[in-house]
Amino acid sequence: MRLALLGRYLCCLGFLQAQPALASLYHDYNSEPEDGALDPGSYLDRWNLPFIPVPKIITEPAVGTGLGLAMVFFHESDEQKAEKNDDKLVPENISLAGLAFTSNGSRGYGLAHLGFWRDDSIRYRGFLAYSDFNIDFYSFAGLPLSNGVGLNIRGPVVLQDLKLRVPGTPWFLGVKQLYRKVSLSLEDEIPLPNPALQQKVNDYLNLHLGEKGTTSGLGLVAEFDSRDSPIDPQRGFNYGVQYMRFDDALGSDYDYASYRIKGLNYWVLSPALDLGVRLQYDGISVNDDVLLPPYIPPSINLRGIPASRYQGNAVAVTEAELTWKVKPRWRLKGFVGTGRAADKFNELGEADAANSIGGGFRYMVAERYGFAMGVDVARGPEESAVYIQAGSTW
Repeated sequence: MRLALLGRYLCCLGFLQAQPALASLYHDYNSEPEDGALDPGSYLDRWNLPFIPVPKIITEPAVGTGLGLAMVFFHESDEQKAEKNDDKLVPENISLAGLAFTSNGSRGYGLAHLGFWRDDSIRYRGFLAYSDFNIDFYSFAGLPLSNGVGLNIRGPVVLQDLKLRVPGTPWFLGVKQLYRKVSLSLEDEIPLPNPALQQKVNDYLNLHLGEKGTTSGLGLVAEFDSRDSPIDPQRGFNYGVQYMRFDDALGSDYDYASYRIKGLNYWVLSPALDLGVRLQYDGISVNDDVLLPPYIPPSINLRGIPASRYQGNAVAVTEAELTWKVKPRWRLKGFVGTGRAADKFNELGEADAANSIGGGFRYMVAERYGFAMGVDVARGPEESAVYIQAGSTW
């Protein structure tokens, strides 16, 4: 029955422009009765098929252009299914399955699950993926490079965390686990040692290329969350601290510690304007005699800046985003961000800043859940990029 309904839905999409009758059917079952606006979530709600396809056009500079597709499943409890009100609903469970391919040969497949259990007193996040990425790295053994070296990173990764709410408060305490097994090789064959690289970089590459390394760690997390919605927040605060230890006692080939402090701030400036600010610090602690693989140190994570372009043992990022609610479902966004990466925390003030700026739009495709999709265009220090966004920006 559900497959038949899904088939009808896809047919309506394909012949919308050519067949007026099908266009009318499409509008009837994909729009909200209240405003008549396009809302695929309305179709899913009426037919009890909580499934939204999320197409992805990839323009991430680090991996090139490509295509991806994710299937987002909203699993409501029986009580939630009976609710019909104007408040945005946070389903008990949200599941995702996706795949992606890009022009530089990168590809990935993944499954994810978010749980908001027992009236949001328990939160779970789980992620299982297999990646085969070709990414340029610009820092090895603490030495920056003007031209990146393309590396292939291949293997599975498992990430999960479980948090419990402190009764009667917006505080959560929990644990986090990360496991990945990575095979590291050159994206393109180049002779090593390479005369274009410093000897320390050549030694570093000879040490890590061809190895299959395991990263395994456990950690503690604390989080304060007063946002009005985790899917589409417009007001409130979300601050979190996490500490993770990676050790051979946990099956890790590399011994180090990682920590993160992250703050998301949301303010309603007026009925038409919202402001969001992200503050984030990522760091790792490792002995001087340990040379970690290049994919472990954190990097500046901003729209318009390729992944792994600016790395360091200490990374700080600030980003602000202004949202203009043009209409109930349509929003325009403008954002700016800056980040710094250094070997040590006390060197961040002297590090060069990497800045980005951009804008975009969102359309509320499933108002019942507050689920929006849209496009962002951003400019970083070296290049511009286009991003297809789904859900909250951060």
